[in-house]
Amino acid sequence: MFLKILQGVFIGFAVILPGLSAGTVILILGFYRKFLDDLASLRLKPYLPMLAGAAAGALTGVYAISYLLERYNTLVMAFLLGMLLASVPMVINYRRGRQLIQPGPLALGATGFMVTWFIICEPTYTFTVLPPGGPFHFFLGGTLASAAMLLPGVSGGSVLIIMNLYDDAIYAISHWQWIKLAFLSAGFIVGLFGLARLLSALYRRYQTAISFLLAGLILGSTRAILPIQFNLIIVLTALCGAILVLYITRKHRYLGAG
Repeated sequence: MFLKILQGVFIGFAVILPGLSAGTVILILGFYRKFLDDLASLRLKPYLPMLAGAAAGALTGVYAISYLLERYNTLVMAFLLGMLLASVPMVINYRRGRQLIQPGPLALGATGFMVTWFIICEPTYTFTVLPPGGPFHFFLGGTLASAAMLLPGVSGGSVLIIMNLYDDAIYAISHWQWIKLAFLSAGFIVGLFGLARLLSALYRRYQTAISFLLAGLILGSTRAILPIQFNLIIVLTALCGAILVLYITRKHRYLGAG
C-alpha cells in the first residue's frame, strides 16, 4: 500500500507542474493501459491508496508553487517556461514514426500557436475566449486538463496555462476558494470519466495531427509566462526546468513509448 501511495504522490506532482504529464508518469510506473481500461470500467477500488497519494502530492505542489509565486514570481515563471518548452518535443514524438511531416499537421500546429498566443494569452484580455477566473472557466479548465493529462506527454498544468487559468487555479486551491474549487472539481470529474477515453481514442487515430496541435497550443501558451526581461539567472532557471522534464521523460523514451 505504501508503494501505491508513493506512486500517487509522484502522479500528483505531475498533475500540478506544467510540462510533466501524469500519463507519462503512469506509463513509466508500468500500468498505463491497465489504468485506462480500469478507469473506463470504473474499477477504482485498487487505486484508492494511489488517489490519496496523488491528492497529497498535488496539494503539496500547490502550496509550494503558491509560496514561490508570491516571493519569486519571475524565477518560478522562468522555471515553468523551461518545463513547457522541453515538453514540446515529448508531445510531438510520442509514438511517431519517421514519416515525412504533412502540411495538415503543420497547419494545425500553427493554428494552435496563433490561437493561444494572440487570443487566449493576450495580456490585455481585449478579445479573450473565456472571462478569466469565472466559474465556467474553472469548470472547462478542469474538464480539459483532467482529460488531457492522461495522454503521455501532455500536462494538465500546461492545459491550464493554455487556458490562462493556471495562476487562478493555484490561488483558488491554496486559499480554499470553495465555489471555484467546486467548479474545478466538477470539471475534473467530467473530463476524467467522460472525455479521457474518447480523447485517448482520438489521439491514437489522429496522433500526428493532434500532437502538432497540442505542441502549437503549448508553444503559444508560453506568452502567459514569459519574463518581462531576460538575464543570466532567468535563462539558467529556465534551463533547470527544461532539464527536469528531460530527465523524467528519459525513461519514458527508453521504454519505447516516445
